[in-house]
Amino acid sequence: MLGIILALALLALYVAAIIAIIRVPFRAFGVLVAGMAFHNFILMVLLRLDTPAVMVRVIQLWKEGILLLLAAMVAERAWRASRSGKLPQLSPIDWVAGAFTLLLLVYLVMPARILHGEAGLARRLVEFRQLFQIPLLYLYGRVFWPARREDLTWAFRLILGAAGVVGLFGIVELFFVPTTTWLSWGVTQLSDWLHYAYNGPQHIPDYFFQTTSNGLLLRRMVSTYVSPLGIAYTGLLIVPLAVTLYDARRSGLKPWFRGAALALLIAAILLSVTRLAVGLLAVEMVLLLLLLRRRWLWIGVPVVAVLALTVLFEYVHFGPLLTIDLKPVGNRPAVVTVVGGSASDPSVRGHVATLKTDIVYAIKHPLGTGLGSSIHQFGTSGGRGESAIFDVFDDAGVVTGLLYLALYALALYCGFRAWQAVREDPMASAIPLVACVGGLVLAPLALTSEVNGDFSVTFLFWWAAGYSVTPWVQRVARPAGNTLSSLRAAQA
Repeated sequence: MLGIILALALLALYVAAIIAIIRVPFRAFGVLVAGMAFHNFILMVLLRLDTPAVMVRVIQLWKEGILLLLAAMVAERAWRASRSGKLPQLSPIDWVAGAFTLLLLVYLVMPARILHGEAGLARRLVEFRQLFQIPLLYLYGRVFWPARREDLTWAFRLILGAAGVVGLFGIVELFFVPTTTWLSWGVTQLSDWLHYAYNGPQHIPDYFFQTTSNGLLLRRMVSTYVSPLGIAYTGLLIVPLAVTLYDARRSGLKPWFRGAALALLIAAILLSVTRLAVGLLAVEMVLLLLLLRRRWLWIGVPVVAVLALTVLFEYVHFGPLLTIDLKPVGNRPAVVTVVGGSASDPSVRGHVATLKTDIVYAIKHPLGTGLGSSIHQFGTSGGRGESAIFDVFDDAGVVTGLLYLALYALALYCGFRAWQAVREDPMASAIPLVACVGGLVLAPLALTSEVNGDFSVTFLFWWAAGYSVTPWVQRVARPAGNTLSSLRAAQA
């Protein structure tokens, strides 16, 4: 009964969100990014409460419902534009996105046996769903713009608020909640529901921990994402937005809210103990200092750098330690180190070996072996599937992979040009900076990890990429007192 009540309450909240999106479609940007921060945790709780499977499935499909609603709105606008003869002018990145989409559709309908692939329909649909959302979110960012400055504030409040909650809850669960509590919350049920199998203690996901040289387990923050990777990857994209708005005077956001959100966001990325992401956070802050040249960043950048080094080399000395039975370690060993952290790190060697395998596989199969070949959910992938970039090459061929790289590179370029066009206005320039700086630091992660499977990353980065194209193309001036109306007029 509790599960049904919670599901009904969530559906009521969803209806309110749909109404807000119908009124201002741009608000879907904030709803999608913020909603994904709590998606896994909510599913876990519903499953633990024995909520009827059909209701869990309906709640799980909330994001697809919003994407379909936006698709209908795009179709309606395209129909009106064609009737009036006012079809928009396409930019080079639009053509690349269109070609990428067309090839994805070809590979979806192409029988797997033609490419000597073994992926079944379920795995093909899973990968198509992941990759198709890239041009789809780009399209939404291209089409749906804020009608007023308040719409930006509305979306930013959701995104930064969610980031703050993730950080705050993550600190509590990491240091004050026993890890075994996650079992009672239903984390293994969530894994089963999502068709993942883990080999951690009591089948808890392996990524909850780092292994130490003593055989002990060092806990990492997982928070409401129920994953340190979701925290780290999405957090790196939100940092440019949070930094840009930190001292923005006309943002409509309270100073304490902006400061708390930024602090908790950085803490969450650090305590996810995702080593590459922690290092990239320091790099990202330096890039933001060079671009924004804010006075407070001259202090903030060294502070973040010191915190990053502390986490990378000292977290093992103060982070929660557990035995293999998930019991807290009362007396911390005098000498304890994390397994890895050098060229001999099993994790590093594993990533490098898998990357080499992906490269060799792409050379051997220039046409790919079909969508779904790198998907882990419904079977093995032959040791491949660790790289978001080479997943595209390996499964959909070299041409599709090159289009993906071109689309990504153009997204970075358009983000930078859009930021240059509106750099004096923090509200207007925040999202282009996500596409430019956020996308730049995300690139090394895309080379070594399957970031396309993290929908919060897709929703945030690719919407920002589409959003950034119009100001780059139109070179829109922003008259005083006119806020974003000129941008919206140009987009229309």
